[in-house]
Amino acid sequence: MRKILKGSVPIMLFLAVTLLFACKGKDQKHEAHSEKTKYTCSMHPQVIKDEPGNCPICGMELVPLVRQGSSAKVNDSLATLVKPTNEFVLSAIKTIKPKTGLRSIETNVKGVINYNTNNLNSVSSRVSGRIERLYVKYNYQAVSKGQKLMDIYSPDLANAQQELLFLRDNNEPKLLEAAKKKLRLLGATEQQINRVIKTGKISYSISIYSPYSGYISENQNSASSSGTNPAAGGTTITAANSSSSMGSMGAASKSSSQNQPSSVPNVASNTPLELREGQYISVGQQLFNLVDVNRVWAEFYISPDQLNQFKKGTRISITSIDVKTKLAHVPVSLIQPYYSEGVNYSLVRAVMPNSKQLWKIGELIQVAHEEVISKNGTWLPRTSVLQLGTKYVAFVKDKGAFVPVYVSIKSVTGDWVDIGNSIQGQEVALNAWFLVDSESFIKVQDIK
Repeated sequence: MRKILKGSVPIMLFLAVTLLFACKGKDQKHEAHSEKTKYTCSMHPQVIKDEPGNCPICGMELVPLVRQGSSAKVNDSLATLVKPTNEFVLSAIKTIKPKTGLRSIETNVKGVINYNTNNLNSVSSRVSGRIERLYVKYNYQAVSKGQKLMDIYSPDLANAQQELLFLRDNNEPKLLEAAKKKLRLLGATEQQINRVIKTGKISYSISIYSPYSGYISENQNSASSSGTNPAAGGTTITAANSSSSMGSMGAASKSSSQNQPSSVPNVASNTPLELREGQYISVGQQLFNLVDVNRVWAEFYISPDQLNQFKKGTRISITSIDVKTKLAHVPVSLIQPYYSEGVNYSLVRAVMPNSKQLWKIGELIQVAHEEVISKNGTWLPRTSVLQLGTKYVAFVKDKGAFVPVYVSIKSVTGDWVDIGNSIQGQEVALNAWFLVDSESFIKVQDIK
């Protein structure tokens, strides 16, 4: 009996170990079955599902539920999310590839009808004296031919009238004609001379009438004091917004250049005359000029890259913005370059006939280049290029994200810009403006 028990001990130990491992395996299977992955909603944690799907409350995709104390595997695709946020942008915005080929250059710029200061008629005083009454008050005030401008008290005029009456009373016909001629030279009209002879009364003041029609302009020096540029012929040159065009490319700006001012040339405004009632004037003193409006200027700004399109003698079409039926075809007569506040631009001028005075001073116009020119290049929509200071940026799509890169602008044609070889065959965000906001800081990388 003792021998039997002694031989069965190893067998019993083997059976005990086998039973122990069998129970442990069952426990592991049960534990694995009980720890099956659950799914929940990030916004509504009370939603727990056994299978992946969408949240029944908000519709968001369910994510795996990670229990406390357990570790979750990190997907390699999340590596991009830990990059600096100022180096890339996640977006589902539409993209476009640069288009290579010919584009028609259709240049349209806005301008204004301005005074032609080459057509100046001078009004001077023929007598010395004091201004008793002034009937015009402002520069660029409209005046018609024959309109009374002022009354002047003149002792010389009174002496000439006394001589006329003396010769009339003494019946000296030849000397009487000489006295009349003297009064004419002093600016007296035939009507005034005949009235003196008929009534025998001396007039101590003489009225000066406008010999021309036009707009009063005292002199070119006063133009500078009124804030205008004499060299520009009464045009105020303001280089406001050096990036008026490309600076707002992402906002679909319609300007035609990255460097031209945003506004059209200014028209000289009314300013008070320096002449005053009670002021003394001398013989031959120039009182003011009269600007003739039978020929006016059409003025507009262009950028340096548009100089080839608006050379002197180039035919342009001018249309009134308010009245589309008003159309004129004239050649470019002057190109005047300017540099102001770091901006290069040019003032272009064309002389327009205006005998019927259909074109009004200060009228806004649309200027178009009559010749259609085609240019070869690599083109992107204006909305795809964003200006950052003096440089330009486009957003290139890279593995589901958009990376900002510098691009160079060769030329601008309508709603398209030529970027040269800056980007080749890569998808670019259609509207770069949507990928930034007022608080964004973009760290731009050079394209590889």
